[in-house]
Amino acid sequence: MTKLTILPFKKTVDIRADETVMQALRRGGYDIEGPCNGQGICGKCRIRVEDPADVPQTPHRRISETEAREKGIRLACRLIPESDIIVHLPDDFSVDARILEGEHLGGIELKPAAVVISKKDAYWMRYAGQDSEVILHKWGAHFSPKGLAIDVGTTTLVATLFCLASGKELSTSSSINPQTKFGHDVLSRIQKGSTAEGLADVAGVVRKELNRLIQAACEKSNAVMDEILDVVIGGNTTMLTLAAAINPKPLGRLPFTVDITGGASYAAKEFGLDINPAGRVYVPPIVHAFIGSDITAGVLACGCLEKKKPSLFVDVGTNGEMGINNDGQFIVASTAAGPAFEGMGVSSGIRAVPGAVESAYFDGETIDVKTIDAQPARGICGSGIIDVAAALLKAGVVDSSGRMKTPEQKENLQASVAERLSLIDDQPVFNIAEGVSFTQADIRQVQLAKGAIRTGIDMLLSEANLTPADLEDITLAGAFGYHLRPDSLAAIGLIPDKLARKVRFAGNTSKTGCAMMLINASLREYLEEQVQRVEHLPLAEKISFQDLFIENLNFPDSDS
Repeated sequence: MTKLTILPFKKTVDIRADETVMQALRRGGYDIEGPCNGQGICGKCRIRVEDPADVPQTPHRRISETEAREKGIRLACRLIPESDIIVHLPDDFSVDARILEGEHLGGIELKPAAVVISKKDAYWMRYAGQDSEVILHKWGAHFSPKGLAIDVGTTTLVATLFCLASGKELSTSSSINPQTKFGHDVLSRIQKGSTAEGLADVAGVVRKELNRLIQAACEKSNAVMDEILDVVIGGNTTMLTLAAAINPKPLGRLPFTVDITGGASYAAKEFGLDINPAGRVYVPPIVHAFIGSDITAGVLACGCLEKKKPSLFVDVGTNGEMGINNDGQFIVASTAAGPAFEGMGVSSGIRAVPGAVESAYFDGETIDVKTIDAQPARGICGSGIIDVAAALLKAGVVDSSGRMKTPEQKENLQASVAERLSLIDDQPVFNIAEGVSFTQADIRQVQLAKGAIRTGIDMLLSEANLTPADLEDITLAGAFGYHLRPDSLAAIGLIPDKLARKVRFAGNTSKTGCAMMLINASLREYLEEQVQRVEHLPLAEKISFQDLFIENLNFPDSDS
């Protein structure tokens, strides 16, 4: 049997007959990124092999001849070794996802749900909403009660550890959701989880990763997992359903029923979390099959429900969820935006790691880019994708229909811009840096994502009988970038131009809202009451949705 040696971990895995390197890596517990799930389309599963002359090349438009021959770059999903092989995983394989955090939690009254009491030479837990106290068999005299705020996103996972005695944040760990290997969208994961075997797979990988993150957070703060007594978990309805190992099939078909109860607590074992056996997991209220606890936690964090003047809340992610507040009315909606704004589904898209292009700007002569930590460019993260698209529009490389110019159509382009255009497979490509580019297909992905979100915004405004000018502010949530500019959002048409100066960035509001409910359990009851007045607007059922979506695919005219 062929041996696969994995560096830098110095681990060895057996490769079975006709098995690819990707399959062997995943079987060995190394979930290397591959959004197309081994179809050889995305080109994301790049690895470096030792002795490249002895390893067959992997033809792919994202791998140059120089990279293949001199650097040993191969696609793990296309490589079936004929003999023992040594591979180097990507430099960022073990790097946590960079998450844009929310606001500081100062000023929240300390009132945790879990309280430890000592009596009769034993320790007991009193938990809000429970009729009786529970004995803590795994508790030490030196322990201090801990809690977790967890955000289970479609693309990212975040686990933040808190001291329940002080309300202090102790540590945070984050990563890419390993379920992405089953597909970036929730429908793919619903389909995968609709069988007993598939459910075991999708639930198993996210539970394993959550426990790894919890362990990492504990190690950072010298805590132990048995000290954790309470968890508040945010996520869209599909992610919560899968984390609870509940068959998600009803979420994928009419009438879109929800089999997990929001506004309720569960035993930790029901979510497979390796915390104190007596620990509880609280799931904030769920509004609809497509409006989960991440959004209700988010609107709590932003104070949207209390605002007196009209305001808009938009969570920009793989699923674009949004809500509008007007005179005591709060309407919510959701659209399938896709993963482009989280650095996925784009040819050079990567998560926010050192070397990711996070901002871009056309200064009238050239397009300048900045990378995270000023490292050499290795890809484009979410904020960079929006900025690059806006810069290409401003530079005239892309027109309002989304069509990118070819190298032969360089009239009216600045010379420093025109020289960065090329063709790959007869399609125009704009070269940002060596090995990093933006393609015509990437532009289409941006159009689809921004078109879906913009359509949701427009329809919410219409439903509330408001115009963009009527809004006091727009709160943008989502862990998708550090240097996102409102002007770029308006330039690509994701938000109306009149709202650019009213944008407020709130970061990961799901995590922040969960943390608030962890520190003060009375906020759970408050939110449960408030969501009773929330109305869901089913966009897909509206006759006007498709026509408006098609209209919103276009970009605003660059001279407008």
